[in-house]
Amino acid sequence: MVESKDKEVVTSKEGGTSMSFQCPVLNSTNYTIWEIKIRLIFNVHGIWEAIEPKEGSEVDEKKYNTAIPLLFQAILENMVLKIVDFTSAKEIWHTLKVQHVGVHRVKEACLETLESDFESLKMGVDESLDVYSGKISEIASQASNLGPTMKDKKLVRRLLSSMLEKFIQIVAAIEQFLDLGAMPFQEAVGRLKAFEERTKMKNKEVDMHERLLFTKEEGIEKVKEQKCEHCGNESSKQGNKERGRHKYGKTWKNKQGNQAQQDKDHIKCFKCNERGHFRHECPIGKEGRRQT
Repeated sequence: MVESKDKEVVTSKEGGTSMSFQCPVLNSTNYTIWEIKIRLIFNVHGIWEAIEPKEGSEVDEKKYNTAIPLLFQAILENMVLKIVDFTSAKEIWHTLKVQHVGVHRVKEACLETLESDFESLKMGVDESLDVYSGKISEIASQASNLGPTMKDKKLVRRLLSSMLEKFIQIVAAIEQFLDLGAMPFQEAVGRLKAFEERTKMKNKEVDMHERLLFTKEEGIEKVKEQKCEHCGNESSKQGNKERGRHKYGKTWKNKQGNQAQQDKDHIKCFKCNERGHFRHECPIGKEGRRQT
């Protein structure tokens, strides 16, 4: 692997005391910070003129000789061959700037795209919390690879503000009672996950209760279908057979004109004084003899 740590360089002495500076090493992601640090170091030692000469003045050759080695020390080894043919510090500086500013602009464009995607995130209706929180984490990871890291505070607020309506109760509770600025992103996900699991359990209980009620009502309707609309008795053939049997097996119509049956064991005939039939059904004829 290529070393990219800053290197300590002793460049001058003042009052018998040597001054040492950490020379930053340029890589593919730190050009802006690297340029600021190099400018400060070159200005302290009075050699910035080797990079940007003042108009109408000549630059001391010693400054060129000092600036060029420092620039070589401030880049990675794989970049040395790209600038080895340049003879002035100004040419080296310009080449490094053109190369890395272009890369920097591409990264800025990528960051802007990620930021736009991040702000437009919304949880899908059929999307699970694990999948959605994973999208937020993925964008945050990509952004950190390109530059600044997204803080948990930003991730938590994006998460809570883009949840589905079914999470509104837990979201309101978190925002009201907890410090969002100090809450880790994974803690917020965990709280929402716990609420989601409890909601699933409750929905299962409600669904089971509704099924039981439906089964009970369905049974009641079946019983109603088996009952006679007029007398209220069950209308099944087996039921009619059991309930319709009596001593004589005879039937008659009631006041409403409906066919009915009744046990006549308690009925007494006014003609023969025997029980089990009415007078008009008496087996004794007009002459007083039992009809055969």
